[in-house]
Amino acid sequence: MRVQVDLTPAEATLLRLLERRLSVRSRADLLQQAYGTFLWIVDEMLAGRRIVSVETEALERMERFKELSVPAVEPLRFEHYQYLISRPEKGRKQLYLKGRNITVGQLAYKMRANQMTAEQAARDMDLPLEQVLEAMVYYQTHRQLIESEMEEEKQLSLLLEDSGR
Repeated sequence: MRVQVDLTPAEATLLRLLERRLSVRSRADLLQQAYGTFLWIVDEMLAGRRIVSVETEALERMERFKELSVPAVEPLRFEHYQYLISRPEKGRKQLYLKGRNITVGQLAYKMRANQMTAEQAARDMDLPLEQVLEAMVYYQTHRQLIESEMEEEKQLSLLLEDSGR
């Protein structure tokens, strides 16, 4: 059976990057695994169970649980990025673009403010397209962290501005 799906630009970007990073032969294989995962979730919910996400350490304290296994994701851990790095000495938890002094959040906000596509941002900032795509996937999956850090930075800036008056 064939199914056509319309994706948002962000979803299409994530799909392209996942297709490259995961151990799948094709986009169709990736989507089949995604659909299989969705069906598993629906089955669990229909059986009266809840789907929850817990830290790995918490599993040791749980008596019983079912773990979802997605074969394409097994060899990959999203904590390891090719084009992004951690810089805890800078006081931020979000990742930075490797080789640049710019956070993922700063890149995302610049792209949004200038209405840039990933391709345009890569050209404008002289970055590999893969780096921009990876940063956008990171942004999508860590949006809450990034937005909270940007809000803290904004509040700090306002406090410093007020104290200077």
